[in-house]
Amino acid sequence: MIHSFKKRRRDLLLDAVVGAGWLAFAGLYVRPVLQSGGLIDWGRLLFLFLLVALFIMRDSAQKSGAAWESGLAFVGTLLPVAILRPAGGGPPLLGESLQVIGLAGTLAAGISLGRGFGIAPADRGLRTRGLYRWIRHPLYAAEICFYVGYLVANPTLRNMAGLTMVTVIQVIRIGREERILDGYASYAHRVRYRLVPFVW
Repeated sequence: MIHSFKKRRRDLLLDAVVGAGWLAFAGLYVRPVLQSGGLIDWGRLLFLFLLVALFIMRDSAQKSGAAWESGLAFVGTLLPVAILRPAGGGPPLLGESLQVIGLAGTLAAGISLGRGFGIAPADRGLRTRGLYRWIRHPLYAAEICFYVGYLVANPTLRNMAGLTMVTVIQVIRIGREERILDGYASYAHRVRYRLVPFVW
């Protein structure tokens, strides 16, 4: 069930500031996207603009996680930007195909979350529609798919280490988020798998 939590003025201001930060970050990608015109670059830029909209529109949190959980969430979000580097050398068609699938999944999962979107663990109402009818954490699954594709296209030890760290952080985030959402036990009983259907 989705509960709509009216946004408090304090949260509205904070989300507007954070949204502006994401908009500035997205702005760094505009010129490279216009120069390359690549599907993956356009998909990443579109997802960043979606993040801006989701931050501005999202509901206030009724419960929030600990400060260290918020810190971990932001590290997990920004770590790929800091670590992953293009290198080439892998099968580009396979790598790029996985990245496109991952990007499509992140967009669909973000839209499915809607006003419940957040990076740090918080209860903004349990979302069970869209991709969340099939797996419990489709946004994380899609992000990992994208980074696996990046590693396939750019197979280096650095990128492997980055993917490993991001995956470990996402698994920790999953555990913490599942503890904070009201009504999650019933949802988890209906939707068995967290990231990969029939696996986990």
